[in-house]
Amino acid sequence: MQINNLSIVPNWRFADISGRKLHVALLPLLLAIQTRKKLTAAAQDCGLSYRHAWNILQEAEDFFLSPVTVKERGRGAKLTALGEVLVQANQRIDARLHTQMESLAMELNAEVHKVLSDQVAVMKIYASHGYAVALIPKHMPDYQTELHYHGSEDALKALHSGACKIAGFTVPLHHKIAVQQYRYQTLLNAKDVRIFRFIKREQGLMVPAGNKHHIRSLQDLADKDVRIINRQPYSGTRELLEELLSQEGISRDSIKSFDQHEYTHTAVAAQVATGMADVAFGMQAAAARFDLDFIPITEDAYLWAIKVESQNDPEVLSFIDMLKSTGFQEEVDAISGYQCDEAGTIVGLSELLG
Repeated sequence: MQINNLSIVPNWRFADISGRKLHVALLPLLLAIQTRKKLTAAAQDCGLSYRHAWNILQEAEDFFLSPVTVKERGRGAKLTALGEVLVQANQRIDARLHTQMESLAMELNAEVHKVLSDQVAVMKIYASHGYAVALIPKHMPDYQTELHYHGSEDALKALHSGACKIAGFTVPLHHKIAVQQYRYQTLLNAKDVRIFRFIKREQGLMVPAGNKHHIRSLQDLADKDVRIINRQPYSGTRELLEELLSQEGISRDSIKSFDQHEYTHTAVAAQVATGMADVAFGMQAAAARFDLDFIPITEDAYLWAIKVESQNDPEVLSFIDMLKSTGFQEEVDAISGYQCDEAGTIVGLSELLG
């Protein structure tokens, strides 16, 4: 039986103490106005009549006692400072919650499928977050894929505990991080685990379009009065940045707001895009998603691990075949800063860690 998948979309609304609420279409309408520059086109994109869209904007002005857009004769419409703040806040919320909602939706779908069908094969994957990883369910139509986003260490621990059969993790390509090497040597025992290649990813500095602070290198993080937004402690990206800073003799204490962090590449990019931070260290793909400038610094490798005892299980074999498929690799290679790296072929731990 073919069952449609469910999705969870984060949404937020304004209400005052009297219970008066703004229309749920306000934020999509503001975003469309920012993009299209005309109320007529924005209304059409949102499936609204011009009159209805106008009423939504007027309702917002009455609510805030300040306009969210301004119309200029012959120049269309644009957002006011208030309108821009609302759009930016919505972008930050979406970036912060998207991966959690995606993961919850997959768990919900798996539970629903178990109830509605007795022949649904479930593939449970624990993995570090990445845009290529999010493509997997689309390319595994015969399985109900459960993606659980965790840091590399937690994903590998889940593999060992039996919580999943496939775990995704990252390794720097050009740098050695002692604590990571020790951790992986412990969790990736060659007798028990097989490692498969997947992709290479560009890592670097994300800055607002135009790079007004003229950031060109890691040293600029300390020398210029800029605010950084980091990935969370113990994430692969955070450990990589800290290693790079250490190698260049740059103290983390010399970098403004170094301990401020988010849990995904999308979320840190959104903080830069909305002006909450001046710079972030992360993937080129995240920078491209928010039209940020990107200064390449290094690369990492994204890999997959399975237990030897499960290497002939049908879902694992199907997963490896999918990694090698032309359609999947072409879609991954189309992501900015991503490159398939002999995806699906086995690599030894000694080769990985040098």
